[in-house]
Amino acid sequence: MTRERQNRPSRTDVPTAVNVSTVSDTTAAPTAPTTPDATAVALAGGESTRFGHGHKALATLDGESLIRRVVGTLRTVTGRPPIVAVRTADQRERLTAALPAAWDVRFVRDAERLSGPLAGVTAAASAAETPWLFVAGCDMPLLEPHAVAALFERAASRNGDGDRLISADGDRPASTGGDRSVPPAIVPVSERGHEPLHALYRRSAVRDNVSELAPDDGLGALLDRLDGVEYVGFDALPASAGRSVTNVNTRTELARVAAGCEVRR
Repeated sequence: MTRERQNRPSRTDVPTAVNVSTVSDTTAAPTAPTTPDATAVALAGGESTRFGHGHKALATLDGESLIRRVVGTLRTVTGRPPIVAVRTADQRERLTAALPAAWDVRFVRDAERLSGPLAGVTAAASAAETPWLFVAGCDMPLLEPHAVAALFERAASRNGDGDRLISADGDRPASTGGDRSVPPAIVPVSERGHEPLHALYRRSAVRDNVSELAPDDGLGALLDRLDGVEYVGFDALPASAGRSVTNVNTRTELARVAAGCEVRR
């Protein structure tokens, strides 16, 4: 069993949101939960071409499917059932069977006009009722509640320091200028670049801008259209953010995660 697996909080049939203001990065169970006003979205509409035979969301790590690990963590951090976005009816049927019925997961079909992650985010933005969406891939088996919850805290408090934020190009500090207006998205930035599949999006910002995007555009194109996106350096997030953004595209990468090795994307 990997160290990351051992540090994962227990998950019951009743989701309990994480309160990062009262929980350290290594604590397993929060004591004073608050529910962020957000819906989590697990994107599972990909064809898994690099993974080989079968849907990678159904591959297992420590005896648990990736989709169950991701959805379980998202329930923990938001305190409400996540949305799972799929492309086909077959994907929905297979993933439904992999998740407990008591979790009340909602499925949506990717927006037909669009492709890739943007299609799933767009469909979720139409189905959700909360002002925020937290978006993650179904192939992120080390997703960490505290790393996710830190983004919710940032959205709520709007008190990030300018010298801990970085600009969209990742090179120079981005000034907050004392502006506490709500950003259209909050996106972590690691040494390897933006992490749009571990990010918060304003639901209204998605809905107001997707009509201007081309069918083959991705989340990067959406972010380029949004004014005031908050890009947050990893130094402003819990230490677990580094493993939380890990995604697996191949069976070899999954094997490396299972062995406790870092996966370079």
